[in-house]
Amino acid sequence: MSNKNLFRRGIAFKLIISIMITLGVIFILLFTYNLLFTRRIIVRNLETSAENLTNATVAEIDKVLSSIQKIPDNVAPIVERNLRSDTLLKELVQLMVTSNREILGACLAFEPYSRHPLQKYCSFYYYRRNDSVLYKNLDSPSYDYFTLDWYQVPAVLGKAVWSEPYFDEGGADQLISTYSIPFYDHHGGKKKLAGILTIDISIAWFQKNISKIKVYETGFGFLISKNGVVVSHPVEEFIMNETIFSIADERNSPALRQIGMKMVRGGRGFAEIAYRNARNDKPSWLAYAPVSLSGWSVGVVFPVTEFMADATHLSRMIALVAVAGFFILLILLVAIARSITSPLRRLTVATEQFSLGDFDMKLPEIRTKDEIGRLNTAFIAMQKKLAGTIGDLRETSVELLQSNEKLEEYSRTLEQKVDERTTELRQKHAELEIAFQKLKAAQAQLVQVEKMASLGQLTAGIAHEIKNPLNFVNNFAELSVELTEEMLLETGKMAGSLKPAELEYLNGIINDLKANVQKIRDHGKRADSIIRGMLLHSRGKSEERLPTDLNALLAEYVNLGYHGMRALDNTFNIKIENDFDPDLGPVTVVPQDISRVFLNIINNAFYSTVQKKKELKDAYFPALKVSTKNHGDTAEIRIRDNGKGIPAGVAEKVFNPFFTTKPAGSGTGLGLSISFDIIVQQHGGRILLESTEGEFAEFTIIIPKTNNP
Repeated sequence: MSNKNLFRRGIAFKLIISIMITLGVIFILLFTYNLLFTRRIIVRNLETSAENLTNATVAEIDKVLSSIQKIPDNVAPIVERNLRSDTLLKELVQLMVTSNREILGACLAFEPYSRHPLQKYCSFYYYRRNDSVLYKNLDSPSYDYFTLDWYQVPAVLGKAVWSEPYFDEGGADQLISTYSIPFYDHHGGKKKLAGILTIDISIAWFQKNISKIKVYETGFGFLISKNGVVVSHPVEEFIMNETIFSIADERNSPALRQIGMKMVRGGRGFAEIAYRNARNDKPSWLAYAPVSLSGWSVGVVFPVTEFMADATHLSRMIALVAVAGFFILLILLVAIARSITSPLRRLTVATEQFSLGDFDMKLPEIRTKDEIGRLNTAFIAMQKKLAGTIGDLRETSVELLQSNEKLEEYSRTLEQKVDERTTELRQKHAELEIAFQKLKAAQAQLVQVEKMASLGQLTAGIAHEIKNPLNFVNNFAELSVELTEEMLLETGKMAGSLKPAELEYLNGIINDLKANVQKIRDHGKRADSIIRGMLLHSRGKSEERLPTDLNALLAEYVNLGYHGMRALDNTFNIKIENDFDPDLGPVTVVPQDISRVFLNIINNAFYSTVQKKKELKDAYFPALKVSTKNHGDTAEIRIRDNGKGIPAGVAEKVFNPFFTTKPAGSGTGLGLSISFDIIVQQHGGRILLESTEGEFAEFTIIIPKTNNP
């Protein structure tokens, strides 16, 4: 054995591996605890800092908005007390702009015709342009301020509101927000809306303060309006062009969309949901808080890799120190192990030679007084005792050899007998397996026969129960047709005693009644033929085969299926394409049974398109294509829909009895099974399915035109 393998199996190797594995597990636990503890501390400090930063920013914005909106709040009562003095009102509006540098413009807009019965528009607007305050009258019909949000929203709500930021091209020529407050005319103890007082402020101050937010190296702040529109952002293309939701959709970030929903609802918090920010695509967390006065929301982005940099660096240093310590400890352990195991290794080599039969070999001299020295002395004593017993063992070896030969002979005969018995048992097992498989097949066939027999009994019972009231419907419908004809004859005799308009109205009602009764009679006969077909099918018999125009029959049952679906869902609509072969000619079939096949497949197609329409909404429009083709001795019918399709694993089972993919209560699983029996067993044809899940399903029916079995 090589020294290398000896070392791997020795005590030293096991000792070193055990110690290193134990220390490795301890280090991993300490490293994991340190990483989690450090991360928890960093996240806790970050959450506190984020909350303080966002709250401070929001408080500063609220302070500015509060100081600005106090101006119109104080002016509105003065306006209400001086509604009849245009001069004083104009001076008040002008004074608001001239005395407050932060106000870009102010407007006093009145209700329609409130100033004069012939004057619909009346508003006083002063705005700042450079260092001048200019006046502009908004009395032009081209500026219908009654319909604008800054007028309508406070008028309807009856309270002061801040508008969404917008770019004012008519006055300030910059991004602004408008604070609107309604004022009223108090007359005779009643309060009536007189108009809206507004001030315009620049968003630039807010953008400047938001842009000052610096978090680590690449973190930033942003501001959105109450509708989610980006008002301030380091990426200037986003400002007033994007919303937080459009950015989330473009970056496919459900996390950002979830945060945006909380922000526009006035939420406050720190989202530990990593998403990639739109500025530099780095994984980030987001702190957010609402601006209470305007409904806006401030967000602060914290890059994960940057605020976790210290923890990452500390973890790397710990890992490097641990690796270095491992190597130092490994060298120390190897040195100690060699000093302990070297005598053992020499003794091991000697005992291995002893075990190979070299009883005269000289054992090594180990002069230590520890356990290894005592072990070496014990081996020397054992060597002397073994030398005395070797002779005895050699004498008995001959006897043992003879006994061994006899045992080998018996073993050979025993193995032969076991092999023969094993072969016999395997043959019996194979025969039992074949019998078991036949029994399973017979059992499955018996279950299928019982199912179909029960289905036939159920079908016959239902058909008999329906046929009796259906006979009454058909008989009384026929009688009603005759009665309407007699009524027409009687009204003809009464033509001289009735006015022409009355006679025409009465004849119209009778004709409508006659048409309705004829439809009841026709559809009753059709239902009666279906019942007869069900009875024949339940008895295992079929009706007479007749030459049939499959083009007309298919068109009729497409129309019947469509109106049936419309009766269940009046919103149902579908595009139907027909491609009938005019050379198809008559095909000898049982019309009632073939029509049942058509109706089953068409109803399934309509159901599939309805389910797909519920999922895709307006992005999808249902379509059905039916076609026939003459192939000489056979006729081919294709029915194709663009619905949900049939999965590959399901397509193999659709013709099995009682198999259905519809929800419980929506299908029996017998439609396609009965259709398969009608086409294959009854008419000697074929029915094929081709489908791609999510795209289409197409059934192809091939029937012999004559000589059906």
